[in-house]
Amino acid sequence: MNDITFCVLQEFPEPAYTALVEQAFSDYDESELLADVAREETAARAQTSNVVNENALRIGAFRGDTLVGWTYACPEGASLLYMINSGVAPTERQKGIYSELARLVIEHARARGYAVILSRHAANNNPVIIAKLKLGFFVSGFEYSEVYGPLVRLTYLLGDLRRTLYQARSNPIRRARPKNDG
Repeated sequence: MNDITFCVLQEFPEPAYTALVEQAFSDYDESELLADVAREETAARAQTSNVVNENALRIGAFRGDTLVGWTYACPEGASLLYMINSGVAPTERQKGIYSELARLVIEHARARGYAVILSRHAANNNPVIIAKLKLGFFVSGFEYSEVYGPLVRLTYLLGDLRRTLYQARSNPIRRARPKNDG
């Protein structure tokens, strides 16, 4: 991974970004219904394409001049950073690129005072879920999307106090042991 560079970008380079998104998600089953929903979403996005979130975080991973990975995150309120989507070219996977992108998001969030990073993933996206669990994210919920199916919600808490509280709250509840009067 020594020849990969990571850059914070104002916008992703086109048409490289669109091509990489198609590559990164090419292993998902195609369906006509999903294609129809995607067309609706594309049309809705086109109507709001002039709206730019200046606080969005875009990080690109490059091998030379070639975009091989990305992550895109936006703030929601003052304390939450939502990782909306990320991907790595299929030929570049299992080289630590995704983990480095996620680490850079954590550094960004910490430096800007966010309290929480949130992301959602297809339930069968084990490589990404495992990479994030290794970085300190935890499973914070499950949901169902009519477009993407079952999703796993992952959360990363910034700050020792929040992480300590999470640990205390997530310990299993145990039955009290009877006191020995003896």
